[in-house]
Amino acid sequence: MKPLLVGHEDPMTVLVAREIEAISDVDIVGWANSHTAPPSYAEDAAYVQLARCNPRNAVRLAKAHGRLRSLVARSFPDFNDKSDEAKEIARKLFLRRIRTYLDGEIEPFQICRMVSPIEDKYDFPLWLGDLYNGCDWMDENATREQASHLRWMIEQILAENAELQSFGSE
Repeated sequence: MKPLLVGHEDPMTVLVAREIEAISDVDIVGWANSHTAPPSYAEDAAYVQLARCNPRNAVRLAKAHGRLRSLVARSFPDFNDKSDEAKEIARKLFLRRIRTYLDGEIEPFQICRMVSPIEDKYDFPLWLGDLYNGCDWMDENATREQASHLRWMIEQILAENAELQSFGSE
Protein backbone atom coordinates (compact mmCIF):
# COMPACT_ATOMS: atom_id res chain seq x y z
CA MET A 1 0.00 0.00 0.00
CA LYS A 2 1.29 3.42 -0.97
CA PRO A 3 1.52 5.70 2.10
CA LEU A 4 -0.57 8.87 2.18
CA LEU A 5 2.40 10.85 3.47
CA VAL A 6 5.73 10.83 1.69
CA GLY A 7 7.88 12.87 4.07
CA HIS A 8 7.88 16.37 2.57
CA GLU A 9 4.66 17.41 4.33
CA ASP A 10 4.78 20.00 7.08
CA PRO A 11 3.74 19.05 10.63
CA MET A 12 0.41 20.90 10.28
CA THR A 13 -0.59 18.70 7.35
CA VAL A 14 0.41 15.59 9.27
CA LEU A 15 -1.61 16.73 12.27
CA VAL A 16 -4.71 17.34 10.15
CA ALA A 17 -4.25 13.93 8.51
CA ARG A 18 -4.17 12.30 11.94
CA GLU A 19 -7.09 14.36 13.25
CA ILE A 20 -9.30 13.15 10.38
CA GLU A 21 -7.99 9.60 10.83
CA ALA A 22 -6.52 9.46 7.34
CA ILE A 23 -3.33 8.18 8.98
CA SER A 24 -2.36 6.34 12.15
CA ASP A 25 0.27 6.94 14.80
CA VAL A 26 2.57 4.56 12.91
CA ASP A 27 2.27 6.88 9.90
CA ILE A 28 3.22 9.88 12.06
CA VAL A 29 6.41 8.09 13.10
CA GLY A 30 7.07 7.05 9.50
CA TRP A 31 6.71 10.65 8.40
CA ALA A 32 9.10 11.86 11.12
CA ASN A 33 11.65 9.25 10.06
CA SER A 34 11.55 10.29 6.40
CA HIS A 35 11.06 14.04 6.92
CA THR A 36 13.93 16.49 6.76
CA ALA A 37 13.01 19.07 9.35
CA PRO A 38 14.00 22.69 8.82
CA PRO A 39 16.09 24.37 11.52
CA SER A 40 12.95 25.99 13.00
CA TYR A 41 11.91 22.69 14.61
CA ALA A 42 14.66 20.15 13.87
CA GLU A 43 15.80 20.28 17.50
CA ASP A 44 12.30 20.39 19.02
CA ALA A 45 12.04 17.68 21.67
CA ALA A 46 8.72 16.38 20.36
CA TYR A 47 10.04 16.11 16.80
CA VAL A 48 13.23 14.38 17.94
CA GLN A 49 11.17 11.88 19.98
CA LEU A 50 8.93 11.20 16.98
CA ALA A 51 11.93 10.65 14.72
CA ARG A 52 13.52 8.28 17.24
CA CYS A 53 10.33 6.39 18.07
CA ASN A 54 10.27 2.67 17.44
CA PRO A 55 6.84 1.96 15.89
CA ARG A 56 6.89 -1.49 17.55
CA ASN A 57 7.01 0.08 21.01
CA ALA A 58 3.31 0.47 21.84
CA VAL A 59 3.88 2.78 24.80
CA ARG A 60 5.97 5.26 22.83
CA LEU A 61 3.79 4.92 19.74
CA ALA A 62 0.71 5.87 21.78
CA LYS A 63 2.38 9.22 22.48
CA ALA A 64 2.96 10.08 18.80
CA HIS A 65 -0.25 12.05 18.27
CA GLY A 66 0.31 14.11 21.42
CA ARG A 67 3.92 14.80 20.47
CA LEU A 68 2.86 15.95 17.03
CA ARG A 69 0.28 18.27 18.61
CA SER A 70 3.01 19.68 20.90
CA LEU A 71 5.36 20.21 17.95
CA VAL A 72 2.69 22.09 15.99
CA ALA A 73 1.65 24.18 19.02
CA ARG A 74 5.25 25.29 19.66
CA SER A 75 6.44 25.69 16.08
CA PHE A 76 3.24 27.02 14.50
CA PRO A 77 1.40 28.80 17.33
CA ASP A 78 -1.05 30.54 14.98
CA PHE A 79 -2.25 27.28 13.43
CA ASN A 80 -5.76 26.20 14.36
CA ASP A 81 -6.77 22.68 13.29
CA LYS A 82 -10.39 23.86 12.94
CA SER A 83 -9.59 26.85 10.73
CA ASP A 84 -10.46 27.31 7.05
CA GLU A 85 -6.79 26.62 6.27
CA ALA A 86 -6.96 23.29 8.10
CA LYS A 87 -10.29 22.49 6.45
CA GLU A 88 -8.69 22.92 3.02
CA ILE A 89 -5.77 20.72 4.05
CA ALA A 90 -8.29 18.12 5.24
CA ARG A 91 -10.19 18.31 1.95
CA LYS A 92 -7.03 17.72 -0.10
CA LEU A 93 -5.92 14.83 2.14
CA PHE A 94 -9.39 13.30 2.02
CA LEU A 95 -9.50 13.47 -1.78
CA ARG A 96 -6.03 11.95 -2.02
CA ARG A 97 -7.05 9.15 0.36
CA ILE A 98 -10.29 8.29 -1.43
CA ARG A 99 -8.40 8.08 -4.74
CA THR A 100 -6.31 5.30 -3.19
CA TYR A 101 -9.56 3.41 -2.52
CA LEU A 102 -10.35 3.46 -6.23
CA ASP A 103 -6.87 2.06 -6.88
CA GLY A 104 -7.66 -0.85 -4.53
CA GLU A 105 -5.02 0.14 -1.98
CA ILE A 106 -7.24 0.52 1.10
CA GLU A 107 -10.37 -1.08 2.53
CA PRO A 108 -13.83 0.48 2.96
CA PHE A 109 -13.46 1.05 6.68
CA GLN A 110 -10.34 3.15 6.08
CA ILE A 111 -12.53 5.55 4.12
CA CYS A 112 -15.49 5.42 6.47
CA ARG A 113 -13.56 6.05 9.66
CA MET A 114 -12.64 9.51 8.32
CA VAL A 115 -16.24 10.64 7.89
CA SER A 116 -17.22 11.30 11.51
CA PRO A 117 -14.04 13.21 12.50
CA ILE A 118 -14.34 15.39 9.38
CA GLU A 119 -18.01 16.10 10.05
CA ASP A 120 -17.33 16.94 13.68
CA LYS A 121 -14.31 19.16 13.08
CA TYR A 122 -15.42 20.93 9.88
CA ASP A 123 -19.21 21.12 10.31
CA PHE A 124 -20.40 18.65 7.66
CA PRO A 125 -18.48 19.98 4.64
CA LEU A 126 -20.09 19.53 1.23
CA TRP A 127 -17.00 17.82 -0.16
CA LEU A 128 -17.81 14.71 1.91
CA GLY A 129 -20.73 14.07 -0.40
CA ASP A 130 -23.14 11.47 0.97
CA LEU A 131 -20.47 9.28 2.56
CA TYR A 132 -22.13 9.57 5.95
CA ASN A 133 -25.05 7.52 4.65
CA GLY A 134 -22.80 5.29 2.57
CA CYS A 135 -20.71 4.43 5.60
CA ASP A 136 -23.54 4.19 8.11
CA TRP A 137 -23.37 0.42 8.63
CA MET A 138 -19.68 -0.17 7.86
CA ASP A 139 -17.33 -1.79 10.32
CA GLU A 140 -13.69 -2.84 10.09
CA ASN A 141 -14.71 -6.22 8.62
CA ALA A 142 -16.64 -4.81 5.64
CA THR A 143 -15.32 -6.06 2.32
CA ARG A 144 -15.11 -4.15 -0.93
CA GLU A 145 -17.88 -6.38 -2.28
CA GLN A 146 -20.15 -5.45 0.63
CA ALA A 147 -19.33 -1.80 0.06
CA SER A 148 -19.62 -1.74 -3.72
CA HIS A 149 -21.69 1.47 -3.48
CA LEU A 150 -18.64 3.34 -2.15
CA ARG A 151 -16.95 3.24 -5.54
CA TRP A 152 -19.59 5.30 -7.31
CA MET A 153 -19.96 7.61 -4.30
CA ILE A 154 -16.22 8.27 -4.36
CA GLU A 155 -16.19 8.78 -8.11
CA GLN A 156 -18.99 11.33 -7.71
CA ILE A 157 -17.13 13.16 -4.91
CA LEU A 158 -13.96 13.31 -7.00
CA ALA A 159 -15.87 14.58 -10.04
CA GLU A 160 -17.63 17.27 -7.99
CA ASN A 161 -14.36 18.40 -6.42
CA ALA A 162 -12.64 18.50 -9.80
CA GLU A 163 -15.40 20.89 -10.94
CA LEU A 164 -14.90 23.04 -7.83
CA GLN A 165 -11.17 23.22 -8.47
CA SER A 166 -11.71 24.20 -12.11
CA PHE A 167 -14.27 26.83 -11.15
CA GLY A 168 -12.07 28.24 -8.42
CA SER A 169 -9.05 28.57 -10.71
CA GLU A 170 -10.79 30.67 -13.35
